[in-house]
Amino acid sequence: MVQNSPGGPVAAREPLLRMKEFIVSVMAKDRPGIVAAVSGAVAALGGNITHLSQTVLRGYFTIILSLEAEDSLDAETLRERIAASGGPGEFQVGAAPFEDTEPWHGDRLLERFVLTARCRDRSGIIHRISRTLAEASINIDDFYAYVLDGELIMILELGVPSGVSVPEIQKDLERLAEEEGIVAHLQHEDIFRATTELQAVLRLGDRR
Repeated sequence: MVQNSPGGPVAAREPLLRMKEFIVSVMAKDRPGIVAAVSGAVAALGGNITHLSQTVLRGYFTIILSLEAEDSLDAETLRERIAASGGPGEFQVGAAPFEDTEPWHGDRLLERFVLTARCRDRSGIIHRISRTLAEASINIDDFYAYVLDGELIMILELGVPSGVSVPEIQKDLERLAEEEGIVAHLQHEDIFRATTELQAVLRLGDRR
C-alpha cells in the first residue's frame, strides 16, 4: 500500500503483529522424526521456536520448548495441532501460555555449581539429596541420574544464590554422605568443566 506525502509517495507501514509466548512439552516413545513433526506443526501455525531442550530416557522421547506466535493462537489449539502431527494417541502434549514472572532468587546473583554423587541404589536417595539442597534454597537447574551395576550415579547442576554459605552446604552434604554411604563432590562449575575437559584430553592422549 502506498500513501502520498509532501515529499512524494511512501510505502505505508504494516501494522505490527501482536505476539505471545507458549511453553510446550511433548512425550512419546522414541523414533526418528519427532522433532520434525513437532516443529512442523509449530511452523504451520506461524509459530517460532525460541528455546528448546530435548532428551531420550530409556526409549522415551521428551522435549520442552518455548515458542512465540500470533496473539490469536490459543494453548488448546496449539496442543491439538502438535498432538495431531504424530500418530493417533502417540504424542502426550502439554501447552500453556508463558508467564514472565520474577526469578525465584529475586535480585540475588547465582553461582553455578556441579554436584556429582554415587551410592548403592535404593529408595529415597534422590529425595534426601534434593531435600538437603531445597532446605538451603539451592535450585537444581539440571539433573542426570542412572543406575549401573546396582550403583546410582547422579550429576546435578545447581544454582546457588549469593548469601548462601557453600562451606555450610559442604558440611550438610558430608553429613548426608556419611549417613547414607554416598560419595559426593561439590565443585564450582568452572572448576568442574576445566577438570573434566582436562581428563578428556588426557584420555584421548592415552589412546594414541
